[in-house]
Amino acid sequence: MPARLCERRLSIGLPIGHHGDAKGGARRMDVFAVFTSTAGRLAQKPFWLGVVAIYLAGLAAQMLLSTQVIGRLSLWPFIAVQAVLIWAWVALHIKRLRDAGRAGGAAIGVAAIYVLALVLLLIFVAYFTGFSADAAAEQVRGEQGPASNFIGLMIVLAILSALSSPDYGVFALILKGLVLIACLPALVSFAFSLWAGTRPSIPAA
Repeated sequence: MPARLCERRLSIGLPIGHHGDAKGGARRMDVFAVFTSTAGRLAQKPFWLGVVAIYLAGLAAQMLLSTQVIGRLSLWPFIAVQAVLIWAWVALHIKRLRDAGRAGGAAIGVAAIYVLALVLLLIFVAYFTGFSADAAAEQVRGEQGPASNFIGLMIVLAILSALSSPDYGVFALILKGLVLIACLPALVSFAFSLWAGTRPSIPAA
């Protein structure tokens, strides 16, 4: 393979050994490899496009936590989508860091922290909100009346009131600390993406 073609494939994150049968097929494989392969390098522009797509998909995936979805399929669709997005996130960041002349181990560490937080979130959702398959199925069938929905709304309003009012003292501080801890992994991931995306590219040796 000519040196110039090899360098171009590396710059977009495509494994060196890939050959496309047609220009359109090769282009589709390029996009697929950007999100699935940790081989090669990734320049800043395709990295930002990929990262924005992942974060938008992550926001859209919250719809899989709706009562209707959980009642029919439990939490498994949400878990599957999160696993795919986390791997795509890792692949993007490892290639971007390699393009910047840095090791990709930090991306794996940040992803591991996020996975741990995600597991704790799923446990919290399943335990405190009753989002088991049976409980959610009852809600879908209408077996739980509006009283349960009203209680859930009151709990949410009470938490928001405790966060915004100074009258709760130490309890409000503890609750704010727990909310910060819950949001911290996502904030760390976002900050890491900003840092990785702003690192200048280093020419391949």
